[in-house]
Amino acid sequence: MRRKFATNLLFLFAANLLVKPFWIFGIDRVVQNKVGPELYGTYFAVFNFSFILSIFLDFGINNFNNRAISRHPKRAGEYLMNLLAVKSVLSIAYFIFTLLTAFFAGFDHEQMVMLIFLAINQILLSAILYFRSQLAALQLFKTDSLLSTLDRLLTILFCLTLLYHPFFSENFNILWFIYAQTLALLLTAIIAFVLVVNKSGFIFSWWKIKFTQMILWKSLPFALLALLMGIYYRIDAVMIERMLPDGALQAGIYAASFRLLDAVNMFGFLFATLLLPMFAHMIRRNESVKNLVKFSAELIFVMSVIVSVNCWFFRSEIMSLLYHQTDGYWSKIFGWLMLNFIPMSSIYIFGTLLTAKGSLKTLNFIALGGMVMNVVLNLFLIPKHGAFGATIATLITQLVVALAHIIAVNKQFRLDYPVSNLWRPTLFVLGCWLILMLINYLPVANRMYLFFLAISACTALSALLRLLPVKEAWGFVQNKNFQER
Repeated sequence: MRRKFATNLLFLFAANLLVKPFWIFGIDRVVQNKVGPELYGTYFAVFNFSFILSIFLDFGINNFNNRAISRHPKRAGEYLMNLLAVKSVLSIAYFIFTLLTAFFAGFDHEQMVMLIFLAINQILLSAILYFRSQLAALQLFKTDSLLSTLDRLLTILFCLTLLYHPFFSENFNILWFIYAQTLALLLTAIIAFVLVVNKSGFIFSWWKIKFTQMILWKSLPFALLALLMGIYYRIDAVMIERMLPDGALQAGIYAASFRLLDAVNMFGFLFATLLLPMFAHMIRRNESVKNLVKFSAELIFVMSVIVSVNCWFFRSEIMSLLYHQTDGYWSKIFGWLMLNFIPMSSIYIFGTLLTAKGSLKTLNFIALGGMVMNVVLNLFLIPKHGAFGATIATLITQLVVALAHIIAVNKQFRLDYPVSNLWRPTLFVLGCWLILMLINYLPVANRMYLFFLAISACTALSALLRLLPVKEAWGFVQNKNFQER
């Protein structure tokens, strides 16, 4: 199991590293620079609005499907037919409810046009994620990895034409950006459906109402969890755009930094994608998850600290390199927002373990607290501090939520991580800070060289402190036991 995790994690990272960074920096960033922060801010707020309400598309079905098929692979074909019918009904309900909510919220004509196609995109994305959950639950991780990048790859190809071909580039419209995503998602959904039918089979049967009721009832805790998490993770941009006089501009500035947080967050999401079926499988077989949790948590902790701290120190250089209209305010938001990667990455590990165990009551309680805290903090901080207020609200919320996840996991699984072992991560964080302080004084004209030097030095420090488990990783791949420190 450990060897399968390591090899598929590397394959998944490789597939996503080839496509998604180019999408984020070569397409999405270029679109914002081309249309300006205000228009992009409007798009970003509408996108987040459609994303929050997309819980009606999933209703927790994907998480339930992944966990259920991991336990009972032979029932994959049976689940496919009935859950597709359920998702079709949910898609119609989502589309109608989203447009009605936007209408009563006061969306203008331009925003409503954006929302129609963004809602369609969410429906297609939900279908793709469902098909991917089917493949991941069947342990077809490489196929799942390829599908995870296909829609982005297709969108990149379409957008390259729109952004750089003389016929389109001079009159580029933000709606073209949305249309390109729609076409790419449609093609990916069709391919994913064909693959799922081929791998799991398609057992035709009449829609079983009782089966559907059972699925929705069991999925309800997952749906509530997704809704609560979606609100406290995505509500910021919507509140910024709605609450401030220059809301669209402020949302665009926030989006410039959030894009980079979302980019690094991809690694945490990839961890969770692979860990969920593995944790579920190990728990069902009463196998200890301690080594897998320890291994994955150490890897993601080292990575998140290195990325976050370096981005904080070089915030001005990074923003100036990426955006045309940046200033000190943009950089301040970026530096503080990137620190969220540390608590958020731990949530991907410990939250996934709680999900695999079925501790939905605990997860929903934590998510409810996080949602209330984030909304209240945003209501207080955004009017006074604009997008920076939302940044601080997000950081406080993520720190509290991450701590709650760690406490819950230690209480339920008794992983026995001695307090005395905290000296290593504490020394690592302080060491990274000291390295960056010293590197900051080096007389190098191009400070981006210092950025990469700092990352290398921090990585070396993690290996020296044995926080980067090189020997353990090799034993992990070779399916050997970890050596005790």
